[in-house]
Amino acid sequence: MKVLLVTGRLAEKMVRENAMGNDVHVADVDVAAFVSEKDLENLDLSDYDLVLVPGLAKGRWRELEKESGVKIRLGPIHAYDIPSILKRLDEIELSHEIPADRLVEIDRRNEILKEIETLEKGVFDINGIVIGGESRLKVVAEIVDATELERYELVERIEHYLESGADIIDLGIPISFSTEDVKKAVKIAKDCCNAVSIDTFSPRAIRAGVESGADMVMSISLSNLKALNYIKDQAVVAVERNPVRLKWLVDFIKTKTDRVIADPVLDINGFFDSLARYRKYREIDVTTPMLFGSGNITELFDADSVGMNGILAYIAEELKADLLFTTEASVKTRGCIKELRTASIMVRGAKIKESPPKDLGISLLVLKEKRKVAEAQDLREYIEAEKSERFVRDPAGDFRIWISGNKIVCSHEKAIIAGRDAKSIIDTILRLKLVTRLDHAAYLGRELKKAEMALKLGKNYVQDMPLDFGIYGKID
Repeated sequence: MKVLLVTGRLAEKMVRENAMGNDVHVADVDVAAFVSEKDLENLDLSDYDLVLVPGLAKGRWRELEKESGVKIRLGPIHAYDIPSILKRLDEIELSHEIPADRLVEIDRRNEILKEIETLEKGVFDINGIVIGGESRLKVVAEIVDATELERYELVERIEHYLESGADIIDLGIPISFSTEDVKKAVKIAKDCCNAVSIDTFSPRAIRAGVESGADMVMSISLSNLKALNYIKDQAVVAVERNPVRLKWLVDFIKTKTDRVIADPVLDINGFFDSLARYRKYREIDVTTPMLFGSGNITELFDADSVGMNGILAYIAEELKADLLFTTEASVKTRGCIKELRTASIMVRGAKIKESPPKDLGISLLVLKEKRKVAEAQDLREYIEAEKSERFVRDPAGDFRIWISGNKIVCSHEKAIIAGRDAKSIIDTILRLKLVTRLDHAAYLGRELKKAEMALKLGKNYVQDMPLDFGIYGKID
């Protein structure tokens, strides 16, 4: 296949280095993203089977393809990805709208998701949620002290958990409770989702939850066996640190219901010993699904949860566990459900591919990236940047910026603007003519981008204060 690679002047060197012997056309623009259909209109493309334009270039590529009779598609965003795209031209159909590298990622992700879906056959299901066997690790998300929440608060929490990827909603019951509150919470949850669990050792609370339609009971141990008298066809999580006693408990519960899940208990203190318990139990019992309490680690460890949840899910997969249990009870565990759902796909995809959990079209990379993009231009002559301490108030007025819920709020005496990204807010400010000075507009751009980053990362934002990134330093 004969391919023509189109680029701008600044990226010419990198594109030629990665062209793999294909022709390169340098358009009359500096930045490759500014290439348009006008840069190709007077070119003779008849010798080529495919023209790859820059991944971020905007143009009427579909129309130009029809006019020229030559396939014109978006290439990758970065030049270093060109070889990997060229090697896969026979495997994928490139797009007029989606950059080639992103298209490859989507293709890989969809392939993994399809393969995982075909393996969704388990030991049993909990109201449609397949558990055990070759099925993906399922995420059980606990709402702590669920009975103490107002109806709207409980519904909002459930909806957030489901949107984040929870498979089963677990209602945590506090030590002090009323059976009416338990019944009410379970009924509210059942109206919102398919699979509802109740998390308590109290036989009285278990009875109330089961009578109200709970699909799973956490937790049955040697201390509350009488609660089994209330179990009908609910799934039951058996909790015991001793693998031999846990096997006895599982077998005993199976006389009441065949929907049993074993929990050898994951501990932050004695972490390795608890992993050994999981391994020992799986040697004793190869079929009963196991629950892996990853939330016991992320909740009690002052470290970012993203990478931790990735490795915990990988460990759970290696131990042949079947459910990941977590919560978002504290600020630092915000996002754990989504992280575990993503991790569950990654580790199962890695198992299917018999490869490490990488290059699957899905990742848990948030602050770091896999590759460093090469600079497009060597720095030769430049002016050293210098901060100005001069301040002149904008006669159009001042702004106060803060985060409220899932929105950035920008308040001016003439208008209050709310949005989720810096550009839409600053565009609105400019449209309303609420800023007249360039330095003030630049300041707003900086502050709003900081607020956007804080919103996306779940961090605190205080106007005029730097975002704290701990060991990675601070952003001014």
